[in-house]
Amino acid sequence: MDALRRVRVCSSFIAMKPSWIVPPAQQRYTTVPHVETLDPSSQKQGDTKEGFYFGREISPESPEAKLPLHGPNQWPNEHLVPGYRASMEQYMRAMNELGHRLLRLLALGLGLPPDHFDRFFDRPMIFLRPLHYAPKVSAPSEGVFGAGAHSDYGMLTLLKTDDVPGLQIHTDATGWMDVPPKPECFIINLGDMLERWTNGMYKSTLHRVVNTTGKERYSLACFFEPNFDTIVECLPQCCSPERPPQFPPTTSGQHLLDKYASTHAGYANLKQ
Repeated sequence: MDALRRVRVCSSFIAMKPSWIVPPAQQRYTTVPHVETLDPSSQKQGDTKEGFYFGREISPESPEAKLPLHGPNQWPNEHLVPGYRASMEQYMRAMNELGHRLLRLLALGLGLPPDHFDRFFDRPMIFLRPLHYAPKVSAPSEGVFGAGAHSDYGMLTLLKTDDVPGLQIHTDATGWMDVPPKPECFIINLGDMLERWTNGMYKSTLHRVVNTTGKERYSLACFFEPNFDTIVECLPQCCSPERPPQFPPTTSGQHLLDKYASTHAGYANLKQ
């Protein structure tokens, strides 16, 4: 987490570049507080967080570079934060390895060969999002949250947090409950795409961030998603005449674009 603190996304840094420093659908940009509203039904203002988006490095000459959700990363100046890019790229490689290990466990849990998902993740969309939450107490009754209630859009989220509490998850049995921070551990969230692929056998994790301490908080979220053109449709093992598919087929890329369009104005009307 020291790397996050070295690159606190302060207003002076963001002032050096516009909020959307590349076309937003390339998923390589900075966000400022109140830009992202994850739960419009209950939020009176946008999330009180800011951060970067980085992704798997792609050559500008690669055909992939022309795809939505792909493109050049916009790194902080090396002179301002020495070693930051190298540390983030090393972290992404480690998360890619961890993500593939988790995919094998998911496959085994579904009664599939352990390498079932491998072919869908040989060009994965990996989005790394270092986040800084403002030292501002949330007011849920007034619609003010560090991050509004939402489930993550993709396959898996590999989350690392500092020692400041704030993350909450929701279950039908308990309602909202705190997730105690354990800096030595990862928190793994299941996303909407996995729920779609498994016809609801694996449920995505509804969660939010509520600042109860008034302290600033840092987290590092890695979103681990299939190749852009992967067909996402109900696995045969997850449906039956009694349990027909709940979702129509789509692609990984279009699923994410549709989801982002609901919370990011820059994605509206963008299609694969």
